[in-house]
Amino acid sequence: MKINNHKGWAEIKKSLNYTSEVRKKMISLSAKLTVAILGKQEEAGISNADLALKAQVSERSIVDLTEDDSVPSIEVLIKLALAMDMELEII
Repeated sequence: MKINNHKGWAEIKKSLNYTSEVRKKMISLSAKLTVAILGKQEEAGISNADLALKAQVSERSIVDLTEDDSVPSIEVLIKLALAMDMELEII
């Protein structure tokens, strides 16, 4: 899996139309979580199928993380992070 060929987050943010400041922050947080999850997945060498099974989500949910126009649900991101043994900290 390669995630290096995607646009940078700063570039993507410029092209987005936000309906509210809350939506903007939600997309930003989702993007940060997505990058962290995909990076950890790549580092661990875990396939999409294995991660999907472990997280109890569809494999399509993981593939969607690599799409520029897809904003994953927070539930999917939390499931994936927990499946990757990542700790989520609220500060």
